[in-house]
Amino acid sequence: MDVIPFQRKNRSDVIFEKLQELIGDGQWKPGDRFPTEMELTRLFNVGRSTVREALNHLKTSNLIQVVPGRGTFVTEPLGVEHQILSRHIPDSATAQELFNIIEFRICIEPSTAYLAAERISGPQKKRLLSIAGAVDNEELSPAEFAETDIAFHIFLAEITGNPLCVEIMNYLHTFFYKQQIVTSLISARKKAAAQSHIAIAKAVAAHNAKTAEKEMRAHLCNTREYLESIVRETALPEISKNQSGGGS
Repeated sequence: MDVIPFQRKNRSDVIFEKLQELIGDGQWKPGDRFPTEMELTRLFNVGRSTVREALNHLKTSNLIQVVPGRGTFVTEPLGVEHQILSRHIPDSATAQELFNIIEFRICIEPSTAYLAAERISGPQKKRLLSIAGAVDNEELSPAEFAETDIAFHIFLAEITGNPLCVEIMNYLHTFFYKQQIVTSLISARKKAAAQSHIAIAKAVAAHNAKTAEKEMRAHLCNTREYLESIVRETALPEISKNQSGGGS
């Protein structure tokens, strides 16, 4: 039998695993404030970029959550439902897994936009329109693009006033985040995403539910096309024949 080589871990992976272990051992409990990026650089004696990668891994693993204006906090332990879903999307590293994510989004988010358009309030209109085009910023890193993009979609769920819509969007944040990281690799994606967000926001603000639903579906199908182009141009595994059709 041939020797099976182990992959050499980089420092950010080692730090992630140590922090994951400490959280699991109760060093920080759910709801506790998590150490800052600067505190962790001193603790592990590494650069900020290394710590940032480890923190992003903790976020995508849903172990910590960033609360704007307050800080970073340890999340509640994930339930069995998350574990089941994770088996279908282990780490979003393959094309098939990425397509599973975007196709699921196509199933649920157009209806969320429809409901948001029916229920949006005056103050919510102002905020939605202000954050709609925020992803059109060339200075955003892939991680920042993902967070900014997802914030728009989560706010739409909040506008519906339906706690289940909000819960499922926050619950699926981990998987959406990974898909957004990949699509951010195409520079034109930021401007296209901003234009789509603005079109969706205007329809929602105008209480035009059918247009909001249509614009959201078009936005997500356009994202699917970006994934297809990435699959063609990178080393990501090819999608299966039964998944190579249109997004809608």
